[in-house]
Amino acid sequence: MIAALLNPTLLPWLTSLAILVGSYAGARVVAWLLAHAIARLVQRRPAAVQPHLARALEPTLAYALFLAGALVAIERLPIERPWLGHVEQALLVWAIVLATVALLRGYGLLIQWMTTDSALARAEGLTVEFGPLVSKVGKVFIVLIGTIVVLERLGVNVASLVVSLGVGSLAVGLAAQDTLANMFAGFTLMLDRPFRIGERIQLASGEAGDVEAVGIRATRIRTGDDTILVVPNSVLVKDRLVNWSRPTRSVATRIDVVVAFGSDPARVRRLLVEAALASARCERERPPQAAIERIVETGVRFRLVFWVRDYVEQGAATDEISEALLKGFAEAGVEMAVPLRRLLAPATPGGPAAPAGTSA
Repeated sequence: MIAALLNPTLLPWLTSLAILVGSYAGARVVAWLLAHAIARLVQRRPAAVQPHLARALEPTLAYALFLAGALVAIERLPIERPWLGHVEQALLVWAIVLATVALLRGYGLLIQWMTTDSALARAEGLTVEFGPLVSKVGKVFIVLIGTIVVLERLGVNVASLVVSLGVGSLAVGLAAQDTLANMFAGFTLMLDRPFRIGERIQLASGEAGDVEAVGIRATRIRTGDDTILVVPNSVLVKDRLVNWSRPTRSVATRIDVVVAFGSDPARVRRLLVEAALASARCERERPPQAAIERIVETGVRFRLVFWVRDYVEQGAATDEISEALLKGFAEAGVEMAVPLRRLLAPATPGGPAAPAGTSA
């Protein structure tokens, strides 16, 4: 048995096998120790990041150490050089793939930390709003770099490949120009930040809603009737929009009423202001204002302008004030204007036309 093991032909294979098994066992132990050591070093980080970091690093370190042992084991095998070169190339490609996967995991953890615990996330909320967009673009870039390195290792001339695909990429770019325009518009929204996640905006077409997410191609907006409106990013960049959440969440609201001719303007103004002040949803720092807007055919039009504390309460505030106005006008004897029509009877022979009466 010992003589068989010491056989010059079999001994290199057994040695390589022992190195391979030892490298695997050592890789598992070293990876476990390093993962726990790193977990102890990041105890000040959020608890949600620690287990992800350990699970991301442990298999990567194990595979890296195992690959190093496999290369040493293969170098000791008595095989022909061409075959050895192919095996080494396959292992190197595998190492590049592992490095790419490790970078993807590390980048994902970085984005997660930036969107949860970083000072930038706490101060501005930028990473929370545009974290998904940055995450997708970064992962695509990492995969692209890893693919280029693998192709270079396999002997593919990437530069020539890019040149040969130039015409095709131009055609694809022309066909997908709308998609590319939306992608660049997404980056413009990320840098310019005309709105943030959760803010209410109104489009130039009149639709309004709360921003839910900004994607690579489009932005999702939840409207007041609880439906999702998908708007291409290029539309948001080119057209005008109103941000109801800036500089504050308060919003100016107007109510127009038309009272009959002969009503006391001072009494009408007082009733309008009192109705607005009676609502708890109106700001006290900016008192409501009432004035004659214009005189119309049916009566005198007054306009009440008041500021609601939060735009989400604009409808409720308008309802409260309108109800208070109806009660106040009824108690004060202020009549609302109604359209009047005067009818004339047909003219009698030899005499002028006589009025037949009026009707509303």
